[in-house]
Amino acid sequence: MGVSRLDVLYRRFLLTKLFIQGWGKPEDFKRMFEFRKIIGNRERCKDFIPKDYPVVIEKVEEQTDCKILNGHFISPLEHAVPGILPPESVKARFQFLVPKTWKKYKPVCIHLAGTGDHFFWRRRTLMARPMIKETGMASLLLENPYYIL
Repeated sequence: MGVSRLDVLYRRFLLTKLFIQGWGKPEDFKRMFEFRKIIGNRERCKDFIPKDYPVVIEKVEEQTDCKILNGHFISPLEHAVPGILPPESVKARFQFLVPKTWKKYKPVCIHLAGTGDHFFWRRRTLMARPMIKETGMASLLLENPYYIL
């Protein structure tokens, strides 16, 4: 398959090096737009991920104020639209910080990594641990693809 003319034209006007190898295969875009119709429908989407979806816990660390669970899972998108994700994005790695004692409710905050946040340390130390101490809220820290592991 040849290079898209739109990609070539766009690259001529680019000042940065983002997307210099194109935006992907047109058939992948078609597959993503078809999947968007499924995920956009609430009735079809609510059962998209089963309640017993497999999550692997690799290591559990006992801390004074919490438990830290290290693990991974396969992205549900890989099952829905096989081959659409780059290999580095198929396996999602995470740390889950759970307070030693839960209160009446069990709130969880999901922390996505910002640009340059290569591992869990910054989010764990500056956000998740204080949240456990102050409010008893658990935190799920997702690792960015292409970083560390």
